[in-house]
Amino acid sequence: MSNSEGNAGKRILLMEDSDIFADIVMETLGEEGYTVQRAVNGFEGMKLVYSFMPHLIITDVEMPLFKGYQVTRLLKSRKATKNIPVIMLTSLGETKDKFWGRAAGADLYMEKSPQEFAALKTGILRLLADSPQTDYAAVEREGRRINDAALIEMVNNLLDTRLFQTTVIGLLAGLSGTLEEITQGVLDLLHNMAETEIVSVMMQGSDNSLYVYTANFSGYSQAAVDDFNGISGADFAGLFPDYKAVTKHTMDFFPAGDRNKQIESYMMFPLSCAGKKFASLHIANSIKEYFSQGILENLNVFLAAAAPIIAGALSAREMAELQKKTRTAFARYVPADVMDEIIRGSSSVSAARGETRNITILFSDIRDFTRISENTGAQDVVSFLNGFFAAMGNKILPEGGHIDKFIGDAIMAIFGASRAADNAPLGAIRAAVKMLAALKSVDTSQVHLPVGGLRIGIGINCGECVVGNIGFRDKMDYTVIGDTVNLASRLEGLTKQYHHPLIVSEYMYHAAREHFVFRNIDKVRVKGKDEPVEIYAVYTGFENTTHKEKETDTGAAPELLINQEVLDTYNKGIQLYRLREWETAAGYFRRALEINPGDYLSRLYLERGAENLKNPPPPAWDGSVSLAEK
Repeated sequence: MSNSEGNAGKRILLMEDSDIFADIVMETLGEEGYTVQRAVNGFEGMKLVYSFMPHLIITDVEMPLFKGYQVTRLLKSRKATKNIPVIMLTSLGETKDKFWGRAAGADLYMEKSPQEFAALKTGILRLLADSPQTDYAAVEREGRRINDAALIEMVNNLLDTRLFQTTVIGLLAGLSGTLEEITQGVLDLLHNMAETEIVSVMMQGSDNSLYVYTANFSGYSQAAVDDFNGISGADFAGLFPDYKAVTKHTMDFFPAGDRNKQIESYMMFPLSCAGKKFASLHIANSIKEYFSQGILENLNVFLAAAAPIIAGALSAREMAELQKKTRTAFARYVPADVMDEIIRGSSSVSAARGETRNITILFSDIRDFTRISENTGAQDVVSFLNGFFAAMGNKILPEGGHIDKFIGDAIMAIFGASRAADNAPLGAIRAAVKMLAALKSVDTSQVHLPVGGLRIGIGINCGECVVGNIGFRDKMDYTVIGDTVNLASRLEGLTKQYHHPLIVSEYMYHAAREHFVFRNIDKVRVKGKDEPVEIYAVYTGFENTTHKEKETDTGAAPELLINQEVLDTYNKGIQLYRLREWETAAGYFRRALEINPGDYLSRLYLERGAENLKNPPPPAWDGSVSLAEK
């Protein structure tokens, strides 16, 4: 069966005001077996839709009475006729014409040319095969209710401005992303709808920032772009004479080209939102008298819809910047994830009443700070402390810690308070080791240090604490309280008594014993508690080896290295000491002192053993010592 036989019975309506072109099209389609009827204008064409009932419509764009855009828009908006495929056949081949053809609902947009007839025939076959079935009974019923006056009224409701506005709002509403992405989308739409060649948007930010985005669609040369930007900047300054930009954000969506054509038309359009001007749009074109009445009408409709979209994107950008600055400022006082919860409002109730969490507490303190402050000017002391706190904070924060407060020269840091963290104890010890290693980097040139130089003591404990906002309505402090905190503070004080800079509790030992070297120091009974707690000295490794040091990647502090033979000998002595074998234990402590005469803990237990020989402790003695102070 030939194509003409297969196409028999298919009706095509041609809306074309050119007699010559209409005859060519009708002859061509007639040879293909189609039944073709012609309308010389859009109004006649719409009437024929309801009497001829075509299977497909071919329409020109520029026609008397009503344009092809209007006809297509009307047909696609009616339930009975929306499935009739429409081919827009026109000599208008510019980007904006194709855009409006698609926006009106045309199924196919083709240039009016005999050379395109082969493609036209192919397109007709495809649309007839793929388009949904039209209910011609419904078309006939609707046609009986529609007269000339009704058609004119329907078309008047779909004039170009209405079509333009509806389409613009829909397309602009689909834009999303950053300020740059939304602005680029707006400028792209503007180019498609109005063939703008170069366009710029200049926006005033609330923080005295100026945002300038340019799209050079036609490849103007750099010199032309510079002239355009200069004129735009001057007009912006005239529109906002009191605005003084401090910072400037610029972006060119298209690079300058090598086209030396001259700008012949230019205009600035103020952009307003909620009745207030906030930006300006600048458009230039190489066509003289580009800004015709029709172009200006379309631009005004477009910009009225685009201005709130751009203003919203600018507001979102500034809000994000404000939140970023707020986070940076408050991060000095509140853990980042706690701040997130506060912003979301999800933890306001729990934070107000507090909650119990398993966390790690670190206390550090500068040794002999009273002597340092007494012999140094106040301003130099403050400068020194700021440098010291900065150095220590830079070691605490990367390990997941939060500095809860500075207490004079002391630091209280929390690990795992705002979010459960299995490695909080390990992170706290790593931070402490790094703090000790960083002491040598602190500038002490303006202060008078004691003989031993700059030294600190660090105590760490982990366990359950009450976490939350402590205070009253006008002054709240996000902190932790409980026995775990008290013991951590006491351990820091014990670093002076036991002559070791880093002491932790038995709970810390069990949590991190695979990562560091620990030395059992003592059993202590804190005031108010019946059960003693074992405390440990922490080392990064053994003398003359770097195995543990490499494993922990924390840096080296000489006081955190221990002779392995000293440690082994000392451990045997401690076991015997707690079994009340004073004399045998003393032998091990003496051996440790022979290896390292400066080992304070071996000397301490040697002296304690001698005292116990003279004055034995009671039978219920468990090897612990009681701390008289908190």
